[in-house]
Amino acid sequence: MILRLDPRRALVWRDPRTVQIGVDPVVVVVDDVGDGEARLIAALSTGVTRDGLDVLAELARVSPERVTRLVERLSPAFAPPATEATRPRLAVIGEATGATGRIAGLLASAGFRVVTAARGDDLDARDVAAVVLVSHHVIDPLEHTRWLNRDVLHLPVVFGELAVTVGPLVDPGLTPCLACVEQQRTDADPAWPAIGTQLWRTQAAADTELAATEAALEIVRILAERSPRQVRLDTETGERSERAWGPSPRCGCRGLELSAVTPIAAG
Repeated sequence: MILRLDPRRALVWRDPRTVQIGVDPVVVVVDDVGDGEARLIAALSTGVTRDGLDVLAELARVSPERVTRLVERLSPAFAPPATEATRPRLAVIGEATGATGRIAGLLASAGFRVVTAARGDDLDARDVAAVVLVSHHVIDPLEHTRWLNRDVLHLPVVFGELAVTVGPLVDPGLTPCLACVEQQRTDADPAWPAIGTQLWRTQAAADTELAATEAALEIVRILAERSPRQVRLDTETGERSERAWGPSPRCGCRGLELSAVTPIAAG
């Protein structure tokens, strides 16, 4: 196993014998650092095995006890062990290739394993922990149905004219689904199904690099908190608003046949 100080944390010297790891926040402060231990800290900055550290310690004339003590004191500042991924695998799905690619790249940089696809029919539900459905104006109802039936967590991201809407997060069988949202939108505006059909596969002006970045941040937050709320980000004013959707009395959400549901649009 490689011991390595977290490269995200600054290594600074408070004085010639006191080293600090991290500034905001401070992770650890180690005092009484001799020349030999300073060499060990330098090795830990780039990464070294424990056996390699012991060899360096012997050359630097640092006793085994002091090496053990140094490792213990620095342990809060070590990078996590390298694994295949630090966060679950996500599928980012959508034919809006610009937005889909940007969001996928940002989520990958946040530590997720990410797979992208225009459609989810070729993806195995066992390979993903959650799905992000990216679109312009309207969500493909077939994608919603697919992941609802597969019992996989899914989150819509819809770019509209002047806003991007993220959510609600659908946990099949536990939270309102996107059909619930659709039915309530239709209750509020009976013309909505016709409007949604006309918006299908049209370009959205809100699909910008900045909006994709803001949407990706919301995705990370919503998945971490398992928040069921929908977030709307106004791309002109920067205003962020939230709303909650309840279950539709006409939607069973479990095993419901959704093939006739019209697309879901940005609010």
